[in-house]
Amino acid sequence: MYEDEKTQQNLYAFKPQLEKMSKTGVGLIVFLLIVIGFGMYALYVQIVDGHVVTGMRDNVVWGLYIVNFIFFIGISYAGALISGILHLLRVPWRTPIIRMAEMITVISTMIGPTYILLCIGRLDRLPNLVLFGRIQSPIIWDVIAITTYLSGSIIFLYLAMIRDLAILRDNPVKNAKWRNPIYRFLSVRYKDTTKQKELLNVATDLLSIVIIPLAILVHSVLAWIFGMTLRPGWHSTIFAPYFVIAAVYSGTGVLIVVMWVFRKIYHLESQITKIHFNYLGIIMIILGAMYGYFTFSEYLTSWYGSIKWDMEVLYRLFDPNEYWHLFVFAVFIGVLLPIIIVTVPKFRNINSIAFAAAIAVLALWVKRYLIIIPTLETPLLPLHDLRPEYVNYSATWVEWALTFAGIALFILLFYLFSKFIPIIPVVRTGEEKDYSRLRKIVFEKQMKRVIKQHKKSDIPAAGMVILLMILSTSGLMAQDQDKLQPLLKLEYFHIDSSNSLTATLRAKVDGKFLPIPDMEIDFTLLKGSVPTSMGKAVTNEKGRISFPISEEILSSGGDKGIYNFEATFAGKGNYNGASASTSMKPLKMEMSFFQKETEKMVNLKAFELGADNQWVPVEKLDVVFYVPRTFSLLKVGQSSIENGLTSMEFPVTVPGNPLGYLTLMAKVEENDIYGNVEVSGTINWGKPLPEEKTIKRGLGDTNAPLWMVYTLIVLLSLVWFHYMYVIFTVFRIRHLGKS
Repeated sequence: MYEDEKTQQNLYAFKPQLEKMSKTGVGLIVFLLIVIGFGMYALYVQIVDGHVVTGMRDNVVWGLYIVNFIFFIGISYAGALISGILHLLRVPWRTPIIRMAEMITVISTMIGPTYILLCIGRLDRLPNLVLFGRIQSPIIWDVIAITTYLSGSIIFLYLAMIRDLAILRDNPVKNAKWRNPIYRFLSVRYKDTTKQKELLNVATDLLSIVIIPLAILVHSVLAWIFGMTLRPGWHSTIFAPYFVIAAVYSGTGVLIVVMWVFRKIYHLESQITKIHFNYLGIIMIILGAMYGYFTFSEYLTSWYGSIKWDMEVLYRLFDPNEYWHLFVFAVFIGVLLPIIIVTVPKFRNINSIAFAAAIAVLALWVKRYLIIIPTLETPLLPLHDLRPEYVNYSATWVEWALTFAGIALFILLFYLFSKFIPIIPVVRTGEEKDYSRLRKIVFEKQMKRVIKQHKKSDIPAAGMVILLMILSTSGLMAQDQDKLQPLLKLEYFHIDSSNSLTATLRAKVDGKFLPIPDMEIDFTLLKGSVPTSMGKAVTNEKGRISFPISEEILSSGGDKGIYNFEATFAGKGNYNGASASTSMKPLKMEMSFFQKETEKMVNLKAFELGADNQWVPVEKLDVVFYVPRTFSLLKVGQSSIENGLTSMEFPVTVPGNPLGYLTLMAKVEENDIYGNVEVSGTINWGKPLPEEKTIKRGLGDTNAPLWMVYTLIVLLSLVWFHYMYVIFTVFRIRHLGKS
């Protein structure tokens, strides 16, 4: 293969790095192997003792393993997108970093899926995924998509290495000579002839075009696994683009960190210059701004919608005792700090950009953690087992050991790969420009257009704004040390044949009434001046208690037919005591239905307890009729009882169940004499609902629409067709090398 002067200089500079390994490199390998070995021991403990050695339980079934899976798969996409886009656009400064990006893609895609295996309790059932997997399942989609993506990434990396493999074939290494036959085999007899060069360029361009949408598709499929799950914090329409932006953002940060590390290890100051850090820093802050926008949009819509399930997750994220600190680091510091460092010239240098990239990478890992754990700790149904390890997730040493083992394996494979083939391409394709001239152009013209020069006075002003925001937040979070005066409300309810008292305990904080949970309330019956204790109960998370009234209390006759109840809160902690009272007179209602031809009438009788303990008709009383719906009560009528009797014509348009049955309720609400009284009955007067149609949901349905399956098969077939064409092109290059 022809070697120009530039290629010979690069080979002379990089070949010693392949043939020699310093004591520091050996020590690094030994240290990484120790970390990986400890991780293997942790895996052995998990296999022998089961998942009980981890923090995962029936409630929080996913933990660090899924966080690491999403993280590694995410950073792999940045390598594919950056290398693919820079190659297609023929960006002149891409050459020193493009191989690092491709290596990040391949290595992280190999490590990420292994964490899925760690979540499987029965690894012996893994073959069932292939033997009995359903094409309708998002899990199968993810397996197929990642496998396809990994295959394309390996081919793409190999195509980019063929020229360097040919150079190493023609210039054999002196140490570890076992590598020379591998170089000869992998170089496919490439001699840089005109036809071979044309075929290689076409194959590389074609695979660059395929790999970019494939990377977006793969992470979208991963996001759909969450987005198509009816869980708070996951069920969102923007999860797919949100995941893609976050993945490319974190992957760009990893690429910057890798550049900084190898620049230090191999002394690549003349190859990887400040211009690469500046350009990638600009890309990183653009992605960071987009990621911040998606994050704001996601939480804004959830908060503004005020759906109970979503709000429970948000309360956890904003609770200083739970996830507030992690949330601030992942959402604010991980976005704002890189933007400040890259955009302010005073802060912008190689080390600071690498530091900002490391913060962004760590913040994105924490964000993945916040996506998984708080949602799983907020089930839709109440937990029966309230042990702390079942309610709250806490990672164990086994999970952390395997997490660090994955990171160590990533570093080890990267380092060993750099000892097998130059970390920066040796053969240049002639598209590069002189970097000293390019740096001058960039700093004098382009950088001034992209990054505005900040005045020195702007920095203190920005600091004052941030300081004021922190102080205001701290002031809002600070609790008032003075005792609060709670508000206690007591109501009487008679529903069909049951009688109860409902007490609500609240306190006004910052202009809002908030419930006071876990407080003891004492209920008493007042008969004359003699109080009789009925019992005590504790408020729930909504500050409410539903206290049943026994038949013994009702049979006492009350005080001249009127029952006086009192609820007392003695006070506790920062809350003063409070009391409330209510009185009621027993009321009995009877509902009946009458139909004559097309006329449908509801009759209601109401009786109160007279002075001689006999039931007598109520003289006048307002009553409201409701039909229970899924989330509320539908008001269907209102009437006034006179002389113990009233009637209402039932509306014929109210829908019932498929057979027309519905429940009708008659309610006396917050009456000063009778309290809250309710009676109900069931009748088939509703409008029958139409027969429910079976909707094919697609991904999770056993009978998915065929068009979805066909679409997946066609798309993957097109991708693999291009793979086969590229492989065929490689064989053509090898065949041309014979001559």
